[in-house]
Amino acid sequence: MVGMAEQGDGSGWKSSSRGEKAWKEATERVASRNAEARKAGRVRREAYERGRDDSRRAAEARRHAELLHRHRAR
Repeated sequence: MVGMAEQGDGSGWKSSSRGEKAWKEATERVASRNAEARKAGRVRREAYERGRDDSRRAAEARRHAELLHRHRAR
């Protein structure tokens, strides 16, 4: 009968504090870059939306002025 190879219970494994520290620092760097990217994206989106709103208001003002001009021309 063929049996499975005996597997250890992992008791021989030891945590590497240096490796864990490097892993933690790497994940913190990624989290920091992600936070910066979210902030930059938010700033860019807000600027885009402000520009879009300004353009919409300017177009609305032009239409209003044109309507006033047509009304007064009668």
